[in-house]
Amino acid sequence: MQTLLLIIAVVLPCWYAYRRSVSQGWVEINHVTTFSFGFLFYWITPLAVRILAPHVDFPLAKVWLGLFRENLVTPYALCCVGLYLCFVLGDCWGASRFRPAPAKVVSTVPPVVLSLVTAFACVLMVYSAYVMRADLFRSDPTPTLQTGVARGAATACVVLMATSALMFTLAHSDVPWWKLLLSRYYLPIFLGGGMMLLFGSRLSVASLLVMAVIYQTNFRAPLKLRTVVASVLLFALFFGLVGTWREGSSPTGALFNVFLEPMIGSLSLVHHLRYKGIAWTNEPNQLISDFGNLVPTVLMPNKLKFLKNPDAYRPLGGLHSFVSFNLNFGLLGTAVFWFLWPMLFRFFRSRATETLFATMYVMCSGWLTFTFYRDAFSLSLVKAIFEQSIVIPILIVGFARLLSAAASPEQEAPMLSPQPQGGGA
Repeated sequence: MQTLLLIIAVVLPCWYAYRRSVSQGWVEINHVTTFSFGFLFYWITPLAVRILAPHVDFPLAKVWLGLFRENLVTPYALCCVGLYLCFVLGDCWGASRFRPAPAKVVSTVPPVVLSLVTAFACVLMVYSAYVMRADLFRSDPTPTLQTGVARGAATACVVLMATSALMFTLAHSDVPWWKLLLSRYYLPIFLGGGMMLLFGSRLSVASLLVMAVIYQTNFRAPLKLRTVVASVLLFALFFGLVGTWREGSSPTGALFNVFLEPMIGSLSLVHHLRYKGIAWTNEPNQLISDFGNLVPTVLMPNKLKFLKNPDAYRPLGGLHSFVSFNLNFGLLGTAVFWFLWPMLFRFFRSRATETLFATMYVMCSGWLTFTFYRDAFSLSLVKAIFEQSIVIPILIVGFARLLSAAASPEQEAPMLSPQPQGGGA
């Protein structure tokens, strides 16, 4: 029974992602692709290790057998299959309701506005690095709360640069990539992204690269399937090497380092299943509290101390998304969420001829690969998706329209016809 559930949990997302992403050997990386990849990587990998561990010599197999109790496997597997089916049904309904827009994007943001945003992000990053330099440049490999806040502020600045660069790129799909990468919009991202890798924020950089691929395959040209497969392998090897370098371990363990990512992130999952079980319904009190994370870190460096911490086991700061969903919505509420969630992406894609909605689609889809599944809602839904991918683009476009309105010449008031003068007899 467990093996059959595992096969369904693997085949179903692979089939649906292939159906929605691949056409005659050409691949379009979209929200279905990224969502399905994250689902397999973070939700199904620990399940597969638990079910196959008695038969295959996996690393950490004995430890995982002890943590992931036998009586927890089938309920969790059924939840995975059922919730992904809700996503499939919602996406199919959204695809029939919201037709995809043409690839051509009409720019609504003048380059001068994007340059101002990029300059602001650069200044903000320098200021943040100076204010939080003691925590940002800490040599201790063990992360602390203050270190996480400092790195989060730096990451937010790089994401703001990436938002500006994406908006410029969307309106210049005819410009070769090499020219774009050497432009004033991308050079700061390279510097900031390199610093993020040094500080250990590799998955944020990985998400930005995923966004670039989403843009390329949706608004320029799809990629060959073999090219995508080879790129994914190189992608995993590179970030695995970054992980081993940060840990000071041997580079030969790069792929094992990638394998550890979903396993370590699932410690909160097995703890929740073991001691709290699966709730049918819950109120999203934690998610409401998480919206306090919208306050910029630069303005409130100690804000995480005032936020309500999730009532969950978080050994390394991350929180498995199954736990987040179950704490906030319960199983039934999560099913409704997963049914409605893909409709938002279908709506964004149907309006993608506008810079604003195209930006939202690319950025929100990019976060689905890693952040959506491994971070608490305060970072994934609130910070990365809602604030950085929806609110910030809206503010940039709104600022552009205000600036354009202020710079346009005022229209002359219409001339009033002269009033007839009354005359006496």
